[in-house]
Amino acid sequence: MFGLGTPKFRGVDKKTVRDDEHAADYNSAPAIGRVRFGSLCFYYRDLGVKYYVPYDYIERAFIRISETQPDDSPPIYYYRLILVHGEKEFANLIFNKEKEADDALARLSECAPDMAIGYVPPPGGKKPIFR
Repeated sequence: MFGLGTPKFRGVDKKTVRDDEHAADYNSAPAIGRVRFGSLCFYYRDLGVKYYVPYDYIERAFIRISETQPDDSPPIYYYRLILVHGEKEFANLIFNKEKEADDALARLSECAPDMAIGYVPPPGGKKPIFR
């Protein structure tokens, strides 16, 4: 049933792995929010699916701040850790607290020293359309 056995992880190539090596790495990895920093890969959960990403696959990462303005209430801010490969944003990881997002980005830059940090506008200045 649910939660028993070895967890299944989906990779950036859409293939899944279910082995003891990734499971042990995931379980022993330090976590910040819903992301984990393993010795093999970077792990995150999104919509109930566990993903793994090799550190060398992440070319760039940055934090995007989103604001929601409810009626008659102060704005709510969400902090998104965006991961980029090949000038395409492939992960959008939401944090409720700015410190958690900053800590996750700092830890990710330690684990992936060749990764660039910061937003780079797309050619032509237009924001990409997500589908």
